Amino acid sequence: MKKKIILIDGSFYLYRAYYALPNLVNSKGHPTGAIYGFVRMLKKIVSMNINSYFLIVFDTKGISYRKKIFNNYKSQRANMPGNLIIQIKPLLKIIQAMGYFVLYIKNVEADDIIGTISVQAEKENYFVYIFSTDKDIAQLVTKNIKIINPYNYSVLGSKEIYNRYGVMPELISDLLALIGDPVDNIPGIPGIGNKTGKILINTLGNLKFIYKNIDYIENITIKGIKNIKKKLIKYKNLVFLFHKLTKIKTNIDIHHIDFNDLNLKPQVKYLKYLFQKYEFNI
Repeated sequence: MKKKIILIDGSFYLYRAYYALPNLVNSKGHPTGAIYGFVRMLKKIVSMNINSYFLIVFDTKGISYRKKIFNNYKSQRANMPGNLIIQIKPLLKIIQAMGYFVLYIKNVEADDIIGTISVQAEKENYFVYIFSTDKDIAQLVTKNIKIINPYNYSVLGSKEIYNRYGVMPELISDLLALIGDPVDNIPGIPGIGNKTGKILINTLGNLKFIYKNIDYIENITIKGIKNIKKKLIKYKNLVFLFHKLTKIKTNIDIHHIDFNDLNLKPQVKYLKYLFQKYEFNI
């Protein structure tokens, strides 16, 4: 029977916990809401996935390669609140003391770490379950790689991804390159919305096939197809730039992970000390 690797988008859960319990502090005035909320959510995930391996992945502050090639990438996002920043180090100590592996790489986005590890795990005959809401992550879904919705814990495979986004997982990044992704401040191509983008991709295929068959595009029954063709030609360079932004890397430079080493031995005494320090009764 295949073993399961559980990959957790730690940055998502960090923010979710912070905004769910933003005002908790211990008796010394140290903010604890994000820490407390994260630990509660982590314990629930673990309880639902007995006999699995766990890895929690975080983003780090820095300039990713996407920011280097497109300066407006994620530029609309507000800075992390100061009283959240000071909860990160204590949280990481607690997670590790609980016996779970934490991974972050300077200037590398969590999605690319998750993508690389997912592919490695699949090659080594593991099932992979990714807890994340990021639509970019959908492109990683295969027969053995699934997404878990953090809100209702539903499992998203290829069928569910198609029903949600209108294209198969391997074409998600192509779709986003055309229509844009406001969450990451990627504008997409003017005049090409979600409906048109899905028709183009489901009719012709990925971006390379679309441009390879650009002369046949006028045969597609879409209102204003001639104008769409002109825009595709005009913004070709941007389309492929946006595709670089939306495509998750699965081959970043990361040391080979022995998944059997992921679940560490809990540091019971240290964990008890940390819980007492931050006044948790979990």
